Amino acid sequence: MERRFCTQKRETFFNGPNYNLMKIVHKRPEATADVSSARGTAGKEFWQLVLYAVVLLIALYFIIGFMVDFVVSRISFETEAKIFKHYKLPEVTPRTPENVNHLKKAAAILETLRTSKKVPPLPYHLILIDTEESNAFAFPGGTVGITTGLVEKLNDEIKIAFVIGHELGHFHNRDHLVGLGRAAGFGIVSAILLDTGFGTKSFRNIIEFVLQRSYSQDREKKADQFGLELVYSLYGKVKGTDHLFKILHEEKKMPEWAYMFSTHPSPKERISSLEKYALELIGNKDI
Repeated sequence: MERRFCTQKRETFFNGPNYNLMKIVHKRPEATADVSSARGTAGKEFWQLVLYAVVLLIALYFIIGFMVDFVVSRISFETEAKIFKHYKLPEVTPRTPENVNHLKKAAAILETLRTSKKVPPLPYHLILIDTEESNAFAFPGGTVGITTGLVEKLNDEIKIAFVIGHELGHFHNRDHLVGLGRAAGFGIVSAILLDTGFGTKSFRNIIEFVLQRSYSQDREKKADQFGLELVYSLYGKVKGTDHLFKILHEEKKMPEWAYMFSTHPSPKERISSLEKYALELIGNKDI
């Protein structure tokens, strides 16, 4: 009897009204919370944020560029000369007889070029850099620099005139002032709006570099065109104006595809552009 009583108790406990309260309900997998879906949402929001930041930076770049172009176009060359008159670069070339001759030759060509009405009225200052590298540059206010290596390798008035004319083209197009204004304006505004955490500065710099690269290549091509026009108007010919780019093409250290990341077009591209523009400028004459 006692053994039977225990069995009945067990049956009552498992089959009684309390059984349903202890029943385990198995839910379907789709009804449970999915942690991975939350991760997917966070990833989507991150890329949306990146997209918004890119669009904002591009919009800022063009808005600031428009404002800078507007302001620079209203700065006279006289005002530019006054602003940068205390920032002339000193010569860094030993005064050897050979270098003095190089400087005199380049200075005489500059004087010829500045007689053109196309050349901005600035107090030009030519400096000679003693290096074998073939290069030239322009600094706001009227400073033009040229290397001894470039003068020696070109060794021809037309060829040197084009290089100096290219630099005068940057003055004519106000490229230095526009470049400085864009860089300063974009840097300040984007830093205020986007400098909120780790990595934003690098991200901002990448966007600025990509946009500025395209702008700089376009300005270089326009300076090439100005130099070509200037040489043709004063010398009546353009043969040899692409000689520097032929030298650079032979000496180049970068593959052709790498120039897509450069602020300057490839020498090969510049040679091709000059040939096309020369045909447009003077037709089928001997160029």
